[in-house]
Amino acid sequence: MIIQSKRVYFEEKLQPKQIRIEKDMITGVFPYGLFKVDTDYGDLIVMPGLCDVHNHGYNGCEANTATRKWLKEWSEYLPSEGVTSTLASISSSPKEKLMVSLDNIGTFIDKYNNKGTHILGVYEEGPFICSTKERGAQNLDYQIIPDKKVIDEFNDAAHGHLIYVMIAPEMLNGDYSVIDYCVKKGMKVAIGHTGATFDICKEAVEHGAISFTHTYNGMKGLHHREPGVVGAAMYYDHCYAECICDGIHVNKVAANILAKTKGKDKFILITDSVSIKGLPVGIHKDDHKGRSTTITEDGVGYITGTDTLAGSCHKLNHILDYAINTAGIDEVTALNAVTVNPMKMLGINDRGLIKENYKADIAVFEDGFKNVVTYIDGKIFKKGK
Repeated sequence: MIIQSKRVYFEEKLQPKQIRIEKDMITGVFPYGLFKVDTDYGDLIVMPGLCDVHNHGYNGCEANTATRKWLKEWSEYLPSEGVTSTLASISSSPKEKLMVSLDNIGTFIDKYNNKGTHILGVYEEGPFICSTKERGAQNLDYQIIPDKKVIDEFNDAAHGHLIYVMIAPEMLNGDYSVIDYCVKKGMKVAIGHTGATFDICKEAVEHGAISFTHTYNGMKGLHHREPGVVGAAMYYDHCYAECICDGIHVNKVAANILAKTKGKDKFILITDSVSIKGLPVGIHKDDHKGRSTTITEDGVGYITGTDTLAGSCHKLNHILDYAINTAGIDEVTALNAVTVNPMKMLGINDRGLIKENYKADIAVFEDGFKNVVTYIDGKIFKKGK
């Protein structure tokens, strides 16, 4: 099969190209019009499928309480955003409940992860959180100070699919061996939900931490006498920085500054979407978290009765549109931030680019990044098929 468009995102340019797809792989990229095509997408944007590495849930459920039925529903919904890869992101919750959910996620990845968006693994955003205000909406009652044993417990529960771990490094009290252990096991380590000083972040980075969780949110800010966590995210050129670029979690100017600081290779756009995504504006009770969340007209959730952000309802294609067309982030930086950068951060080298011998996971968008069609494993995804 050959598809083409006058705007294919290839080698960091939107340009006329043809893409040859055989089975689930891209087997060639050619000049526009060279061969007879099966589908001509005209002026539509054709780009690698999007990857949302920080994504908790949708439609009243999330990874913390994942069932096989819901995971199927979730993986079949996400292609409507152009998302072809994601992580099941867990946050602080009773350990015994997390173990059940992790087993469900691991089983789904092993046996059923072939019908919709690929769940690449588990992102443990909690419960390795700080004790201070930077923990945000995460429940301190379920905080765990990580060690090698706990990492193995979570990874075993997830059938070996724990691939991204967030840690508040100040909670380690100067012993960074758990970061060393995660790195040795092939897991990527992020710094987040932390009130750490710059010097503590420096130690964590030197031990192998490679990313910063939703930069600006849930972390000690930049001050000219104490650069803090935000300062560390900006300072370390080899580290990646996630960003919820929606104008609510992060001001558009702040997002633009971070994008310029990290450049086209280390900036990652995320949704941080939680269970309220897909639900109507109003108050929604969450029995699993023991609280209510209020969804406002701007598409953001707050813990009811407070100004504490409790996750977003946003779609990744909408985040991408906002980043480029409102926050003014350079197009290449923004497009890389939802495709190749998260893949490189995770150490995955067979998707995220329109390139020969890469997975044929492809998204087609109108201007404004409204999804037209999504290819997964070389086939147009149709829900229920």
